[in-house]
Amino acid sequence: MRMKTLEHQWLDVLCGRGGGGGKDVQELKRLAAGYEGECELDRWLRDFGRPHWKIFRDIWIDAGGTTQIDTLVVTGEGIHVFDVKNYSGELEYVDGKWWSGGRRLNKDIFIQLKRSMEKMGVMHHRIGGRGRLTGRIVFVGEHGRVHVKDPVDVEVVMRHDIRRMIHKLADDENWNDVLDIGETARAVEGFMIECPYKPRELDDVEFGRLRWGVRCGACGGFGVVAKRYHIECRCGHVEPKEKAVLRTICEYGVLRHERDLKVGEVHQFLGGIISKVRLSEILRKHFQLKVSGRHATYVNPRAEFRYVFKNIVFRYERVK
Repeated sequence: MRMKTLEHQWLDVLCGRGGGGGKDVQELKRLAAGYEGECELDRWLRDFGRPHWKIFRDIWIDAGGTTQIDTLVVTGEGIHVFDVKNYSGELEYVDGKWWSGGRRLNKDIFIQLKRSMEKMGVMHHRIGGRGRLTGRIVFVGEHGRVHVKDPVDVEVVMRHDIRRMIHKLADDENWNDVLDIGETARAVEGFMIECPYKPRELDDVEFGRLRWGVRCGACGGFGVVAKRYHIECRCGHVEPKEKAVLRTICEYGVLRHERDLKVGEVHQFLGGIISKVRLSEILRKHFQLKVSGRHATYVNPRAEFRYVFKNIVFRYERVK
């Protein structure tokens, strides 16, 4: 499962609770489009790739400098890097410049992959240089049209060629199966680091302007009613109260990613939907205790509910 970056999650929650400015909204749209494009490539690899391939999603590599990789696939034949682009509209690369709708773009769409491949080349050398190292920029947008009219030193894959590209990776593996995939993947992991960039910290004034309380897990609205065991929304969605509380705790943790979880602060953010005593029980049950005592704190997972509690089954969960 591909996770949204912390920045993407943070902007999701911030804007969903009435915060953020115009730049935040635009950046959220950009990140959402990129994430959907990356998930699209994930689906192609799942459907047409081989189950024994090792796939790394949205990773950071430190090898003579840091770089972010959208998708990295280790096959028996080599290490393959994919920079995924999900554009709509029409793009054209001509005379060494990118154009969209007759306007020149300020950035070079190829530059991220070129920089990444420089770092990946260092890593590849350090792990022995076995197998092939390749980099590709993949345009996955269903509603985008990309025309590359100049020769480039980057392999470009259009949407209609993605399936063929994956089949070729499999065919190349048949002829040049030289890598131990598990061993190579572990070597790659030795160069992986956490994302070095974090969202900005909200000051108390900005945080105080946000809408607090439980949001509906389906429509994202605040028109919810708390029953004894369930939360009901006017959109018709119903979920166990404990699940709704955990979702909201995770949202708080993403917004306040720089701090631990404290009962009083989290209780205030929940809008009084449960008592402090019940909240303390839920925190003890689901989160790691960091500091005990009267002013107990818990480890902040800094991630949305669906990433933290993947397989949890709740009492009073209604089967659809």
